[in-house]
Parts: sequence; C-alpha cells; structure tokens
Amino acid sequence: MNRPDVSLIAPYPALDGNHHAGTSGVASYTANLARALRDDGADVHVVAPFHDDAPTERVVEHDGAGIRVERCFERRAGGLRAARGAVLGAGARVAHLQFELFLYGGPSALAGVLPTLTGLRRRGTAAVVTLHQTVDPSTVDRDYTALHRVPVPPSVARVAIGSLQRAIAGTASAVVVHEQPFAEVVGDATVVPHGIEDVAPLDRRAARAQLGLDDRLVALCFGFVAPYKGLETALVAARQAGPEVQCVVAGGEHPRLAAAGDAYARILAETHPEARFTGWVPGDDVAAWFHAADVALFPYPRPFSSSGALALALASRTPVLLSAPMARCIGAPSAVVAPTVDTLAARLRTLAADPTEREALQRWTDALADGRRWDAVARRHLDVYQAVSP
Repeated sequence: MNRPDVSLIAPYPALDGNHHAGTSGVASYTANLARALRDDGADVHVVAPFHDDAPTERVVEHDGAGIRVERCFERRAGGLRAARGAVLGAGARVAHLQFELFLYGGPSALAGVLPTLTGLRRRGTAAVVTLHQTVDPSTVDRDYTALHRVPVPPSVARVAIGSLQRAIAGTASAVVVHEQPFAEVVGDATVVPHGIEDVAPLDRRAARAQLGLDDRLVALCFGFVAPYKGLETALVAARQAGPEVQCVVAGGEHPRLAAAGDAYARILAETHPEARFTGWVPGDDVAAWFHAADVALFPYPRPFSSSGALALALASRTPVLLSAPMARCIGAPSAVVAPTVDTLAARLRTLAADPTEREALQRWTDALADGRRWDAVARRHLDVYQAVSP
C-alpha cells in the first residue's frame, strides 16, 4: 500500500536554515518531522501560521528539502478554521495537528481545536493530533498554577485542561504523545518519542573558545527561561559545587512571560550573579553550546512534555543529569539522576574533578538515544497514518 500523504498543521521555522529560532520548539520539531517523513517517501505539506512579524497574507514557500509550506492563518480565534480549509484544499488523506496550549493564540483560539478536527473527519480526512503537552489533571494545584503562571484558580484549570485533553482524544482519529506516562494520562494514545537530529560533531575546544568559556566544568541549562524548568535547582547546586563549576543558562525569557511583563528571568539572573545568563541564543551558537558543555541539566520538577533541549543534548552527545520526575518520564537509568540540590551539587563536583566520571555519564546518556533518531520516529508516524488513513 502506498504511503499516505499528510498535511502537518503547525508552526514552521523561517526558511533561513535555522530550525531552532522562533517562539516555540514545536516549529523545529515540525521541520525535522516533515523532512524525515519526506525521506521515507511521504508527500508532505505544511500548513503554518504567519510569523509574528510577517504580513498576514497567504504565501506558499518551498524549503530546501522540498517541503511545501503554506502560511495562511493567524494565531487567534478562527485561525485553525483557515488551516482546516488549506488541508482540505490540498486533498491530504491525513492531517496531523501539532498541539500545545496557546500555540495558536490565547484561550479563545482553543475553541477552534475540536471543530477543526471534526470538520476534517466529516470531509473524509483522518485527523491525528500530537499532544506536545500532557498534564495529569490531578496534579493541577496551587503550586502548578503558580509555577506555570496560570491566571485562574486551580479547580478551574484542572477541569479545563482535563476536559480539553479528553475531548481531543475522543475526537481525533489518533493521538500521539512522546512518553509512556503521558499515554497513561490521555488513555488511548500512541507513544512516539521526540526525535533527535543527526548532528555533525564540533571540536570542543573551538566551541568553548567561540563562546568565551574557560576551563571550569560547564553545566548547561538550555532553552527559554521559565519557572517550570526547575532552574533554581540547577543554579543553587552549581553554586554549592564550588568555583570549579560554572552554570550557564542559555536562552531568552519565555515569550509568554515576556508578553505578560513577568520579570522571572531578570530576577533569576540578579539572584545568581555567579552564573552566566546568555539571553537569546543565535542559531549558529546552538550546536556550539551543546558541544562546549560538559553536562546538560534538566531538573524539571513536574514534566508535562518532552524536552526539545534534551533532544538536542542527546543529538550532540552531551552528558545529561535529570531530576527524578524527568527520569521517570523518559525511562532513564538511575545513573543520570540527581534528585536533590545536594546530590546534584555532589555530582557536579565529582564530574569537575574526574574525567572518567564524565566518560561514564556520556555512555549512559548515549543509551538514551536508542530508537529516537528521526528516521525511526518517521516510520512510527507513518504506521499511525497508515492505520487511520481512509
């Protein structure tokens, strides 16, 4: 049977060769998925929102990999209706919506999700949804709403999130999540891990010179600066570890926090002057940071999604240390877990003092990459499409 053709509904990077720019990691995810699907024989069409700073006029582009990108809707109420029209106009048998809360606008845009899925299926197009965020409603309490800056009472957020996730699962032809614990929250979902890129290795010394790093052990926290990432744990642990360890927070403030005037990133930097805060990272420096770092830290207290930064670390063969909840989420071995500030500080001191410890951590990290390359991820997606394709 022929591979089904697919329209991906998702943000897509500007066609300047930099996948990792923009306001959401979903864009780079979509670019990698589109190319991997194309490489496996699928006919791929992307229906994307307009760039935030671009004119709101429909435009069709072709990236260097032969992917047709149709930018045709705004991130606001009614935007997904235009996306649905573009999918139907292209005649794809499968539409694949990449979804996370507020990816397509504020709360009013969420009202368009279910009608979009229903409208596609009524016209004979299978509707697959990847939930890039999956939240167990039972964990939504005051700590959760404070951590994520959710401006409604926990009881309201709990009901809204749970209802929306159940409705999407009940309406879509198939639901994809990135890790097994998320499938247990949603119910009938297919687990397909976040893909990792094939990255050309960079010379470590050259990368460190490019970024102005000295001989200290570099513990890297990469990505948008946001409260839900547990950055305080990493920063305090690095400070406790002593002067041979430098913590680097490489990334700009989270766009949603910036739009709300939230000073979290500024206050964090002021509280930890011993650390290095880079601000926004140019695309040409992304690979350099991962190759220059001695270890990447992921101290997430309550993971609700797979981490694009973790995928970059695995692709670059950067050793990782994870919080216990993050490790449970992705099925990581205990060797890469540092569950508390004190244990993380101790691990960082050991890594700074003993190169053989870094080599051992590298081997455990490499094992996490098994089955997560984009070619394997594309094949898993194609199996899903084949199962639901009309």
